[in-house]
Amino acid sequence: MLSFLISADIALLNFLRSFINPDSSLQVKLIHIWADIEVMLMMVILVGLWLYGTYKKDHQPKIQALMMLYSIGLAFAIYVILNLGLPFRPRPETVSVIRPLVDHLPDNSFPSGHAIFAGASALAAYFYSRWCIAWVVFISGIIMMFCRVFAGIHYPGDILVGYIIGLIGAYIIYHLRDKKFMTEYLLVYPVKVAKWINL
Repeated sequence: MLSFLISADIALLNFLRSFINPDSSLQVKLIHIWADIEVMLMMVILVGLWLYGTYKKDHQPKIQALMMLYSIGLAFAIYVILNLGLPFRPRPETVSVIRPLVDHLPDNSFPSGHAIFAGASALAAYFYSRWCIAWVVFISGIIMMFCRVFAGIHYPGDILVGYIIGLIGAYIIYHLRDKKFMTEYLLVYPVKVAKWINL
């Protein structure tokens, strides 16, 4: 069963990669931009929410930014723990003739850290922000994940499992949102510290 899933994953990677011309400078440039777009977008959203809360003297946008940040953080903590026990999976370029279009360290391909980020960001944005922001985050995350496969640095299976881990991380934080350690410590103290420095 596992060998079938791996071979299907490789076949899907080759199929998706067939839509990309590695010699097209425009396609390569677009993949470079979109392969990290979600990370940059979330930085803008989180900082924007925080500054908006400062400007309006309202703690709610800051709480939303913190909840999204904690969702992403927990998802990556799960990823780090899983990586201690998961078998190492080389990136596609190290075991095939696929030429990567984005530079990357030859580390573990499974699961995708960017897909974890996308899953956690999408669900957290759905829980804590306006629907229009949630849709933008969801769509940009999907594009980013496809670009990671198009770039030849992840298999589709890496992306799928990573996205699920991201969703789990955000879902756990959502269910912890009313717990005492969250409401009295993790949400209150960062806001208080930031207030001391006028942020």
